[in-house]
Amino acid sequence: MSLPPPSYNDNKRSFAYPTVHKRWPTILEGAIEDINQYTSDHPAASTSGGSVIANLRKLLEDFRSDALVDPFDEEDVEIKPELRIYNVELAKYNEQKQVTWLTGPWLYLECYLYQLLDLWFKKTEDLADFDVFERLKNNTFKQSSFGVLELCKRYEVLARQLVIDEVDEEALRLLFNEFIDISLWGNATDLSLLAGNVTLEDIKSVQGAEVRKKNEEKIIVNDISKVWTHLKHSSERRIDIVLDNSGFELFADLCLALFLLDSRLINKVVLHCKEIPWFVSDTMPKDFKNLLEQLSDLSFFPEIYGNNEDKSAITFLFTKIQSYVSYGQLTTQHHPFWTSCENYWEIPQHSDLYQELKKSDLIIFKGDLNYRKLTGDLEWDTTTPFITAIQQLASSQLPILTLRTCKADVVVGLPSGLNEKLFREYKAMGNDIGEFWTASGKWAVISFSPGNN
Repeated sequence: MSLPPPSYNDNKRSFAYPTVHKRWPTILEGAIEDINQYTSDHPAASTSGGSVIANLRKLLEDFRSDALVDPFDEEDVEIKPELRIYNVELAKYNEQKQVTWLTGPWLYLECYLYQLLDLWFKKTEDLADFDVFERLKNNTFKQSSFGVLELCKRYEVLARQLVIDEVDEEALRLLFNEFIDISLWGNATDLSLLAGNVTLEDIKSVQGAEVRKKNEEKIIVNDISKVWTHLKHSSERRIDIVLDNSGFELFADLCLALFLLDSRLINKVVLHCKEIPWFVSDTMPKDFKNLLEQLSDLSFFPEIYGNNEDKSAITFLFTKIQSYVSYGQLTTQHHPFWTSCENYWEIPQHSDLYQELKKSDLIIFKGDLNYRKLTGDLEWDTTTPFITAIQQLASSQLPILTLRTCKADVVVGLPSGLNEKLFREYKAMGNDIGEFWTASGKWAVISFSPGNN
C-alpha cells in the first residue's frame, strides 16, 4: 500500500504554515530572552549564552530567507550520535526536493529544530545541560494553582473511599473513564463530574451520567470501553505512559496513575520522559522531580495555601506519589528514541525499548505530538482506521492507547461525513480555514489498538 505524503510547511491549508511562520520565530525569540535573562544573573555563562544567541539569530534569518536545511556534520554526530538518523532522513527527502525551512516536511523539521537547539547548548562550556524552556514550564504550572488544588481535593475524597469501601466494578469503570478524561484534556478539564465532595454513588447517579455524556461530546473517537475490557483481562498489571507536557498535564497524568494504583487495577506505572528540552514543554526526568518539589514547597503556590484544608489535600496527594515512588510502583524512564525523527512504527526496530514496552499491559501515548508520530503525520483520509495509520504497530503485540486533543492536521478513525461536518461547524464559528478544526484543541480522540491485528 502506498502511503500518503506528510504535511509540508508551504501548504497554507495545513497548520504547518502558521507554525513555521509564527510559532517557531516566537519560540526562538523567547529563547533569546531567556538566555539573556539567565546570563545577566550568571555572568560566567555570558560567552556560552552569546554563542547560542548568535546561532538563534542566524536561524531566524534562515527562516526569513527560506534557507536550505543542512545535514549535521561529523562533529555534531560525535557529540550527539542520535543525529545520524536525521541525516539519513534528510537525504531521503532531498531526493524528492531540496528541503528548506519554509517548504520542508513539518514534523521532521520540527524535531530537527529542537535537536539543533540542544546541540548548540551541548557545544558550550557552561550551558551544556541548560533547559532554555524551564522558566516557562515552571511559570505555566504556577498559573495552574487553582486547578491543582481542586483536583487534589477531589482526588483525596475518592482515594479515601477506595481504601474504606468495597468498590464495585461499575464504579471503578466510571472512575477509570473520568481519570482518563482528566488526563486527556489536561488544563481543559472542567472537573464537573468530580465536583464538590463527590461520592462513588454520585458518580453512578443519573446526574453523573448526564455530565459524562456532555463531556464526551467533543471526543470524536472514543475507544474507552475497549480499553477497559482489555485492562480487566490484563496479566502483567503494568501501564506505561509516554508523557507529553510537563506542569499541569503531567500532574493530571499522575492523578490517573494514582487512581490506577490505589484501585489496584494495576501494580506498576512507568512514565517515559524526553532526554532533552523538546517541543518547549515536554516532560524531562528533571521536570518530574521539579513537580514533586513544587508540590511540597509552600512558597510555590502561595495563593492556594490559605488554610489547613488546602495544605492537607496537596500534602495527601504528594505523599501518595512519594510512597509509590519509594516502593518502585511509580518509576520514570527515558530513551533517545523519543526525540528521534523516526515514526513510532520503528519501535520494534529498537530492541531495548521494544522489549521493555512488551512488559506492559497498556502503553498510553499522551498528546498531539505522540499521535502525530504514531500515524506518521501523514495526510491520511480521516476515515482511515487507526490500526491502519499506525502501520506495523498494529501487529507488534504492543497494546496502544492514545489520548490526544487535536492540535495538528492528522486525524484518523472518524466515521464517514464527520470531517466535513466539523469543517462546516468550525467555519461557522468565524474561522477562515475550516480544515483547522483539526488543530483547534476543541476536539479529542481516544484511540486503541490491542497490538494483535
